[in-house]
Amino acid sequence: MNIVCICMSPALDATVTLKAWPKDGDVVKDVEEVENVGGKGVNVARWLALRAAADPGRGVRVACGGLLGADNAVPFEKELAKFGIADLFRRVPGATRRNEMVVTPQGSFKLNRKAFPGLAADAAVLHAEALGVGSGDVVVMSGSLPPCCPASFYADCTRAFRALGATVVLDASGEPLRAAVFSADASARPDVIKPNADECAPLVGFVPKTPADFARATELLRERVPHVVISDGGAGCWFDGVFAPAPEVDVLDTTAAGDTLLAEWCWRTYAAPADEAPRWAVAAGSAACTMPGGDPPALDLVEKLKGSESK
Repeated sequence: MNIVCICMSPALDATVTLKAWPKDGDVVKDVEEVENVGGKGVNVARWLALRAAADPGRGVRVACGGLLGADNAVPFEKELAKFGIADLFRRVPGATRRNEMVVTPQGSFKLNRKAFPGLAADAAVLHAEALGVGSGDVVVMSGSLPPCCPASFYADCTRAFRALGATVVLDASGEPLRAAVFSADASARPDVIKPNADECAPLVGFVPKTPADFARATELLRERVPHVVISDGGAGCWFDGVFAPAPEVDVLDTTAAGDTLLAEWCWRTYAAPADEAPRWAVAAGSAACTMPGGDPPALDLVEKLKGSESK
């Protein structure tokens, strides 16, 4: 099986830790900074690659593709090679964006750069056949789209991948997600979507807050998409209307938590089927919260949390 992760907006994610919230005019010295290769699709691929390496008998090949700036491609190339992820990125002129997360004892905030503003791209940029996708494979498309991609991009890609016999998982938001879910062409709708509660609003007209709300949102979305995974922050996640509470952890950094949750669910659903895929998924997402800057957690921590008491 091939699992191909699509990341149209990769990023270098820097986490800057400050000892205190700065005052106007402060010059902050001795700043601690950790830089990681990121982007939602890269995060998903990294976790799947760890799973594949730990269970080689499954014969799963993990790949990652999309757009990558040629000027600073080296860190991405090294990261993909480190985890054994097949590099299917198309190099484009310019540099891949760099985001900054600022963490202080009083709170945190993130700066997201605009990705590839000067390019023009459509679904053909992925060349579905060239990615090696075939019948029985899984394609996971994650994250925002750069300005060069039309809102129909994910719907167009879904149509192409499904025509090859692949299962398509989409973790997006806003108009690109809506365009795919509500496409008049059923073949352009993904097999799985993973919005969070706020991202449900443009799709169903409300933000689910109660169990009844989540059940109703799931029911409405499943009229369009076979499988619906709705994350509910630190509380846990709803899988086709069934809630899986998250185990308790000391949260350090939520970067890549949702991506790790989705990757683990995909692994337990498609590569190594397990009845308790939701519990594995929330355990992996919670474990990711204990790591800085999107670093993947240890596999044994996920196993420990999966067997622990939940909130």
